[in-house]
Amino acid sequence: MNGFFRAMEAEGFSGCATASVRKIACPNCGFRFSLVYARAVACRGCPEACRGCPQVRCARCDSEFPVGISPDVNGKAQERTLADHICRIVNEHNESRGIETANR
Repeated sequence: MNGFFRAMEAEGFSGCATASVRKIACPNCGFRFSLVYARAVACRGCPEACRGCPQVRCARCDSEFPVGISPDVNGKAQERTLADHICRIVNEHNESRGIETANR
């Protein structure tokens, strides 16, 4: 699996792009999912999902934990950068469907 992320980086994808699709495990139930999946599925409908929320919600058990659980995040600055990146993805998706989102 690391080869996939190395290939993404070799093609010029940013660290945030690779981190947002890397699978992480829920510390509560062990379900493995990507951060983008969590925002698109488990956080759908939550107004904070489009405002740089530093939390992740598991789609299986509905527990919430910090984005910092990702092995790609080292510190609050990277946590915020990754959260903002994921928010941009969600906002762009919503805008492409005519859904207005309120940003911070």
